[in-house]
Amino acid sequence: MAPVQDEGAGVIDKAAALAVLAAPELAAWSGERRRQALHACADALAAAGDEVVAVAAEETGLTEARLRGELDRTTGQLRLLGDFVAAGRHRAARVSAGAAAGGVDVVAVAVPVGPVAVFAASNFPLAFGVAGGDTAAALAAGCPVVVKGHPAQPRTARLVAGLVAAALAGQGAPEGTFALVSGGVDASLELVRAAGIRAVGFTGSLAGGRALMDAAAARPDPIPVYAEMGSLNPVFVLPAAAGDPAWATAIAAAVTGSAGQLCTKPGLVVLPDSPAGRLLADRIAGEVAGADVGPRMLTERMAEAHAAWLAEAAELPGAVVDAGSGPVRPFAVRVPPETLGGALVEEHFGPAVVLTSAPVAGYPLLAAGLAGSLTATVVGAEADLDLARELVPLLAAVAGRIIWNGVPTGVAVCDAMHHGGPWPATSAPATTSVGTAAVSRFLRPVALQGVPDELVRAISPE
Repeated sequence: MAPVQDEGAGVIDKAAALAVLAAPELAAWSGERRRQALHACADALAAAGDEVVAVAAEETGLTEARLRGELDRTTGQLRLLGDFVAAGRHRAARVSAGAAAGGVDVVAVAVPVGPVAVFAASNFPLAFGVAGGDTAAALAAGCPVVVKGHPAQPRTARLVAGLVAAALAGQGAPEGTFALVSGGVDASLELVRAAGIRAVGFTGSLAGGRALMDAAAARPDPIPVYAEMGSLNPVFVLPAAAGDPAWATAIAAAVTGSAGQLCTKPGLVVLPDSPAGRLLADRIAGEVAGADVGPRMLTERMAEAHAAWLAEAAELPGAVVDAGSGPVRPFAVRVPPETLGGALVEEHFGPAVVLTSAPVAGYPLLAAGLAGSLTATVVGAEADLDLARELVPLLAAVAGRIIWNGVPTGVAVCDAMHHGGPWPATSAPATTSVGTAAVSRFLRPVALQGVPDELVRAISPE
């Protein structure tokens, strides 16, 4: 099974049409057969790991260590989701015996939604790329996938797609189970509008996600878009913890790691307006400005946007900017809390962070006024628990994950993980793009009332 790789008229429609034809057969696969297919994909990627890492490093500028860790995460989540469906844990377990008219049973089963369009992300070329979490979750659910490679990483996309396609073919997957398409904005919109596509998985910018959502909503038959977009990921440092200088190193590393090109990078750090809090702010700013973030960002557009934010931040009233040197200048912007708003509380990709020292009595009001984020972090000690009891519920209202005494970068791929959040972090805050629950995005329930068991098995073969 060769993935579709060419641009041009009709290529996307062809890929979607083949996916429609493949969908019934793939939906009928048992969980064990899906597990075997996903494990085969993981094995193929692992076997070609040296080549995959080398090509991705050339295209992205990310370090070999970072990419090897990402490759391990990619293969690990493929295997995890395969094991998850093989164990039947993706299936709805709802039976209402004798509940319907005539005393018949109602049984709810989960069925695949059909072909899924996946958009590879630039900042995780492997774990959120062509064979990343969205692709793994859709295949685990029994859905064919048409993935659009990121234009900044065409060689990585083609290499990974070829490995995945060959692995799936080796497992007897029907033609149309998996395809790669390429192109720019027009191709993205065409893919979302393709008649056979039933759902979309996307990780990228707020503007990009909104464009796909608008296109999906304007279809004659609107479809869901599961988009992960912009996230501020605020960090609140509580008074008793502010005197620990180790937090300066930890927070600065989270801001500048991978040149700040992580969706969970802290964008705002709120510290106590106290001598210890102000000293910690100084230390964070110094460590951010002094960080070695590498020679380049993922794309020229990202680098230009980062430089523009540095220039804009330097002109903000009351702002103090600590900036480093080099092609990509890491920087911290210190501002008084009364000026927070606008660009200061928006996501900015790159190694930059906003720092503010505020009276702790104002923490709850500040937290409640923030837009949706993937994460919110609280750094505290036992003496801070009274303040934390007030603050954490407010943060839970605006974030999909709360971290206590840690940093938000580094997302565990596990059952309990929720990688989502209120707008603008995601388009569907009840769903996750990381962890085993990600499979549920590409399943839908069907209630079977009084249906004989042999017909139930025809719809849900397990």
